[in-house]
Amino acid sequence: MHQLGNLIKHELIDNLTSGRYILTSIVCIVLCVISIVLMSHDYQHREKQSNLARGISRPPQPLSLIAKGTNEIRPVIPNYHPRYNVIGQVFMRFGEERHIFELFETPDFVYIVSIVLSVLTIFLSYDSICGEKETHTLSLVLSNSLRRSTFLLGKWIGGYISLLLSFSPAVLLMFIYMYTFSSVSLSGEHFLRLGGIIGFTLIYLSVFFTLGLLVSTVVHREATSLVLCLFISMIWTLWIPRLALLTTRTIAPAPSEGEHRQMKEQVVTEHDITEEQREILWSMDDTYISKIDRQIALGKNLSRLSPLASYVHGSTTLAQTGIPDYQDYRRRLFAWLKRGVRQEGQWSMFVHRPQPLERSFSAVWIDLQLLLLWNVLLFMGANLAFHRYDVR
Repeated sequence: MHQLGNLIKHELIDNLTSGRYILTSIVCIVLCVISIVLMSHDYQHREKQSNLARGISRPPQPLSLIAKGTNEIRPVIPNYHPRYNVIGQVFMRFGEERHIFELFETPDFVYIVSIVLSVLTIFLSYDSICGEKETHTLSLVLSNSLRRSTFLLGKWIGGYISLLLSFSPAVLLMFIYMYTFSSVSLSGEHFLRLGGIIGFTLIYLSVFFTLGLLVSTVVHREATSLVLCLFISMIWTLWIPRLALLTTRTIAPAPSEGEHRQMKEQVVTEHDITEEQREILWSMDDTYISKIDRQIALGKNLSRLSPLASYVHGSTTLAQTGIPDYQDYRRRLFAWLKRGVRQEGQWSMFVHRPQPLERSFSAVWIDLQLLLLWNVLLFMGANLAFHRYDVR
């Protein structure tokens, strides 16, 4: 333990006085502060749009400032054929093919972490072992009675603590802005959810830190390690999530919005829709929605081959802007609309209630386990590779 403590202390001193970690801290602060300021203005705009909607729009969630997710998707209510088309248009807006990509394209805190900060994390660990070899210090350190596994663990702990210290100022400033200057009102539950998102963020970044450590125990040159790390990162963050969605559309195809609209138009034979036709159309909508949901579920599971997908799904679910919240809102909205139409215009007030805290945490459990599993597997691989590593 004494050797491990000395290694961690030495690693912390080296890292926190190096230009890379100082630059990382500055970049984190700039990106996170700019993101929260821009997302705060975006939140105000979405809140105004929600207030102008006709009473059924899904209000923006406070934590959509850092994880917008599906919170921006809203129903479009037309002014014609209210007996049925009000349902159809709401559905078609939610059934558009592109909606699941919203999770991977929003320029919020989660997007910055998943794409930008993950790459910065790699820059902090890609030369942990091979860099020591190129400077001829690795063989000198291991010439003493120091176990390789202890040396590797010290490298990981010291490097990861350095990463946390570099990342902490940005998170602190983001919290201060949200609490002091933002127009968003945060409750105790929101802070618990925010803590969960930060926890997911730290575990997600540790995956890429451990990846850099693993690659540095496999190759012998810093340049090779950096290129290989960036290549793997590109596959994880850019290719696998998109490839999973494209594969899903092949394995579990669903009709497009236009095809579904054509099938509905074949049922309607007159200007005024009869009650029987209305029920048939609703049944067709239910069938289409179930196909879309099966496609989403399969795509979600396949995309979990990437740590990015687990991080995005977990963070947006905790922020109440994830796919489960969208599906729950859609289900409640459709039930309310159908009930109002069947009661011939006797509409009650529609109130959307986000998912409770316990349900959100239970929904992200599998994503948390997957991120932890990635860490364990990568570190085990690094340990095995390092025991075969030529330190000369």
